[in-house]
Amino acid sequence: MNPLHATERYAGHHAEAAYSRWAPVYDLIFDLPFHPGRLAAARAAGSAAGPGGEILVIGVGTGLELPLLPGNVLVTGVDISTPMLRAAEARVQRKGLAQVKGLHVMDAAELEFPDSAFDVALAPYVMSVLPNPERALDEAWRVLRPGGTLVVMNHFAASGGARAAVERRMETAAAWLGWHPNFPYAAVGGWIASRADARVVEQRELPPMKLFTLLRIEKGGGP
Repeated sequence: MNPLHATERYAGHHAEAAYSRWAPVYDLIFDLPFHPGRLAAARAAGSAAGPGGEILVIGVGTGLELPLLPGNVLVTGVDISTPMLRAAEARVQRKGLAQVKGLHVMDAAELEFPDSAFDVALAPYVMSVLPNPERALDEAWRVLRPGGTLVVMNHFAASGGARAAVERRMETAAAWLGWHPNFPYAAVGGWIASRADARVVEQRELPPMKLFTLLRIEKGGGP
C-alpha cells in the first residue's frame, strides 16, 4: 500500500513507528547532511520571532534545531515520537538550553494549544513525514498570531530527470522510511495559494545539492 493514498491512521502509525526506530541513530545519520537547512531555518525563525518571541517547533525530533535557536526566545517543541522527545530532553539538559520552555508528545494535525499562541511556527523536515500535511499546516496557522511567520524547511520532489526517477523508486519504501521521497511541492504550495492571509516572503533552495527548500510565510492581520 502506498502511504500517500493510505488512511491517516495507517500512515500515522507507520510514521510514528519509523521514527521510533530511527531515534537511537537519528543524529548520526541525519545531522550533518541536513545541518545547512536546519541552520537557515533556525535563523529565519529566530529573526522573525525577535527577542522574547514564542517559537513552536513542529516535529522537533531529537532537538537538533534547539541549540541553533537564539537564547532570547521561548521555544516549545512537539513530536509524535516519545523516543525522539526523550533524546531532545537529554539534549536540552546536556546543553543547558534555557530558552526551551517545554517539549510535548503531540500530533501536528491536532495541536493542543490555543489560537494565536505563537509568533513563529517552525516545521523543519516534517511536511513529507505527516499523513495529512494540509491539516498540519492549518493547525500551525491556527496557533500563529496575526503577523506571525511560518517557516517550512523540506525536501520537494524533482519535476523530472534522474533525481525524479530515484525519488519515485524510493517512494515504494516510504512506510519503512517514515517519510515520502516523492513529496510534491503542490502539497504545500497549494495550501499557501488557498490562504488569502498567507504571503511567501522568502523561498530558496539550500545545500546539499539544492535538495531542500526554505519557505518563509507571513500571516496577515498583524499591526
